[in-house]
Amino acid sequence: MSSSGDGWHINSIVENAASSTYGRFCLKFLVGSWRAFRQGHPHTVACFVLTVIAFLTITQHFFFQDSRVYVNQHLIPAGSMCATQEDMYDDSKRRCQMGNRYAYGYLLEHSWVMCAPNMPGATLLRKSRDAFGNFWYAPKQREEVRRFYKTCVPTCAADDDMFQSSLGMCLLSNDIARVWLEGDGQQCDPDTPGAKAIRSASAEVGDGNLWYRPEMAARVEAFYSSCHATCAKDDSKLDRHHCSVDNPDAVAYLAGDRSVVCDNYSPGRNAISLCPAGSF
Repeated sequence: MSSSGDGWHINSIVENAASSTYGRFCLKFLVGSWRAFRQGHPHTVACFVLTVIAFLTITQHFFFQDSRVYVNQHLIPAGSMCATQEDMYDDSKRRCQMGNRYAYGYLLEHSWVMCAPNMPGATLLRKSRDAFGNFWYAPKQREEVRRFYKTCVPTCAADDDMFQSSLGMCLLSNDIARVWLEGDGQQCDPDTPGAKAIRSASAEVGDGNLWYRPEMAARVEAFYSSCHATCAKDDSKLDRHHCSVDNPDAVAYLAGDRSVVCDNYSPGRNAISLCPAGSF
């Protein structure tokens, strides 16, 4: 935004503040305090600070009246007027505001969602974007918009990650990342936004699985790329390509001790072999 626009904005705030009797008094006192402060008069610092606080208290609501901080008080629940219940109806404009987050992400050209690009609903929404980034349509166009919404599908960080529509989340399937997040070994970058997004979403769902929002797919993908395989937790590296099984119970089971019970059909069991030296 240009500096001239900012200057007009500040001037208009001052003019509006000065329109009241108390506002004019504060402005006059503020100017006098500033002059005394610059001339080095004693006790003017505290007085000047108190005057600034009083002036800001008088003018603060004018900032919130500025058109750049816009809150539409005419938006009401859509009911049957709009394409879905996520959308809102503006009773002054008699138009619907798009609220579908998948369509919104697609129209903003985000990579985590795909929609049919040439649908009439997509075309009319693209043409109706306002200065605040909202998309609008007439109630009579709700069927076209609804059909466009139905084509939108979120994408996850990897092909094996599955989107669960009932939760609006992607289920993590990367084995190395999963093991690391559960604290059982492997190596990943702990400071990536993707790791934090997974922990946050998983705590929100709270079912013991690892989840993330599709909006975070790009960051989760970057987190995946930071992960690499190491030995299982508490095991040691045997050579460049192998790890030594050091878990006492696992070693006992593999040696034939049937007093120890392990899952003989798990993928981990199939990955373990007997070395020539008699170790696993």
